[in-house]
Amino acid sequence: MNNETPITGFTTSIREYTRVEGIILRPAEAIVKYGTIVEIEDNSQRKRYLAMIVNVEEETPHPALDVERLRKLYQSLSETSLQDANRVLLELLSPTHQLIKWSSIMKVELRVLGEITRHHDLERLSPYERPPRPFSSIIEPDPIRLEKIIHHSLGKDYELKGIYIGKLSLADQVRIYINPEKLNTHLSILAQTGGGKTETVKRLVFEISQRRNLMHKPKGGIVVFDIAGEYTGYPYDDRNTVFLLDAVLDPSSYNSLVEDPSIPEKVTIIVPYETTRGHWEETRKDIWNNMRDLACKLSSRLDEDVDLLVVFPYERLYERISPYSCHTYNASGNKAKINYNNFASIVESSRFLVLGMPLPGFMNMDAMIELSGTKSEYFELIINEIAGILDLYHGEDIYGVGLLYSIFRNWDNLEKVSNVKETVQRILKIFLITCELNVPDPIKLRELLSNKEITNKYGLPSKDIMINLLLDRRNKDLYYSLFRYIAWKAYKWKVADPFMDNETSAICKVLNDDRYSDRLKQMLSDLLFYVSSKTIKIDKNTRYGIVRRLKKLSTMTSDMIDTIVFDILMNRLMTGFSIVHLAPPSVGDVDTFLGLTIRRLFYRHARNYDPDRLTVLVVEEAHNLAPAGISKSSKDALLRVAREGRKWGLSMWLVTQRPSFVDSSILSQTATSILLRTTNPEDLASIKRGVESAAAEIIDRLPELEPSRGEALLTGLAAPERRIPLLIMVERLRPVRRQQ
Repeated sequence: MNNETPITGFTTSIREYTRVEGIILRPAEAIVKYGTIVEIEDNSQRKRYLAMIVNVEEETPHPALDVERLRKLYQSLSETSLQDANRVLLELLSPTHQLIKWSSIMKVELRVLGEITRHHDLERLSPYERPPRPFSSIIEPDPIRLEKIIHHSLGKDYELKGIYIGKLSLADQVRIYINPEKLNTHLSILAQTGGGKTETVKRLVFEISQRRNLMHKPKGGIVVFDIAGEYTGYPYDDRNTVFLLDAVLDPSSYNSLVEDPSIPEKVTIIVPYETTRGHWEETRKDIWNNMRDLACKLSSRLDEDVDLLVVFPYERLYERISPYSCHTYNASGNKAKINYNNFASIVESSRFLVLGMPLPGFMNMDAMIELSGTKSEYFELIINEIAGILDLYHGEDIYGVGLLYSIFRNWDNLEKVSNVKETVQRILKIFLITCELNVPDPIKLRELLSNKEITNKYGLPSKDIMINLLLDRRNKDLYYSLFRYIAWKAYKWKVADPFMDNETSAICKVLNDDRYSDRLKQMLSDLLFYVSSKTIKIDKNTRYGIVRRLKKLSTMTSDMIDTIVFDILMNRLMTGFSIVHLAPPSVGDVDTFLGLTIRRLFYRHARNYDPDRLTVLVVEEAHNLAPAGISKSSKDALLRVAREGRKWGLSMWLVTQRPSFVDSSILSQTATSILLRTTNPEDLASIKRGVESAAAEIIDRLPELEPSRGEALLTGLAAPERRIPLLIMVERLRPVRRQQ
């Protein structure tokens, strides 16, 4: 608003308790529109109110003499003459001359927002007993005072504690801050394509990242689901765009209003991919090259060293990339295979990690059934029973997809085991030899066990069904699956340290500890008794059907990523800045991965609750991850976050251009909304039904918003004053001009 043209007017009638009508007389060029905030002075009650204009009717402008301009004209006349008098008369009678000031009488409808009261030296809005009386003055509030009134709930230091988003659209001297303490009640950012969703997300994430040390929620992470690469800047590349990743890592270069901004200690880019696409060797090569290209582009652009980890079904590859290394290596780079403890250590401690990975080797039963496509009534029953025997449960998830496949694949041979206890002893002896001789490879181990001195030393018979199964080069999956299972139990039982002990060392420790080796023997014995006792009567066709389903699951997952490492990864996501990069080089359907990630984040927050933690999940293209009328793993996980995440410090931000396509039970849980320009009737109707914090009159105004100005309506619990639906201008991230 322009202080040279203050609003002058008065109220004329009380329409209802929260609505009054009035008349405003302003110059015709001045703007009075929906969303203008005014102050009402009721001298009869000695009260002051804050109100918002919600409707304007403008009558035909009428001319009025600009007395000040006439006085200046008179003073400019050195002497009076007939010509001067004639010139003055012509100027006075001309409707286009500057001496004529055209004014409008505007009939306005105002919604009374509250009474302005004083509390502990702070002005604030309070509920009122009665609305302002007729003939109360309508005036323009002082911008500085209005800003303080709006943000009274954040206290005097609202500029530090709040999350800056922009300014009032019709009063650009008034800055607007969102209350971070209310963001755990979830947020929706809704607009049509080109409405400004991405710029709004970038501003909010940028602000919450750099203000971590100043907010009431100093702990927590930020996880952004990037569909098109707009936040990482890969493969999407627009030189006129500020990428969120760049701004978060260098906040002082992008309109930072904080003197000492926070910079995340850990940055993570996760690139999930599907392993079942095309010829695997070619796919594997493409994934590595594309992942390396992504890491190189980020390293060069950001001038940062990047740790690149790519997990394949049977190996883990690693390369340290510097801003200059991409120019010195060929396409294959300087990649190296790494073992378990190195992998865990890099995931835990890397400053900047780019991680490419398939679906981990564990998932919940619903995901197993959905991905395998099974219709067998025995599938869930038998899998749960074996999971119970081997203690494969990890919360809601079942570890060891590859292990389960190996067990079913060798079911016929396992049925033939006669002496269970001796067989289990031999299985563990084989792995004891493996770890003591440090040869975790069944082919090399087979060569060693052909030496009679070694077999005699460990008391192994020359012919044994289990030895043949474990060492057969055509059947090495059973060996590897049991190898990783025993190591996983060692980490889970905390006999071994995942950061210090590789899998071989972990097996040595658990087998040399009588307490845990006895537990392991008992579980393996129970498994063999279960298989050989034939307590479940299923025919071979049914069992082979289960084998086919588990084989399909095993091709989608990698037991190289177990629950231990995945939870280490979740800890990174709970403490740093992370992007789940769903644009290329991510390939295939990764919805199950997203559902698993969201569920594990929820589980970790619930199990490790900290009142100082607020982790933000930014769900871009929410209509794809939580679609109405379609069952998806990501949707089920988001629904749980929407309903229960608030109390555990997990905030969900739904971002979509098609709110009518988003599941209404999730959208309705967002207590704060930033609504940008939307014109589609279905989407407008969906917002009315699903966004409880937005009144119908606000939603009806959405087609009028101007995207070029970043106009948006902010409403709900996290708005600085929940009584006021604010018409704001979201401030875009722009590089700061440095003074030479």
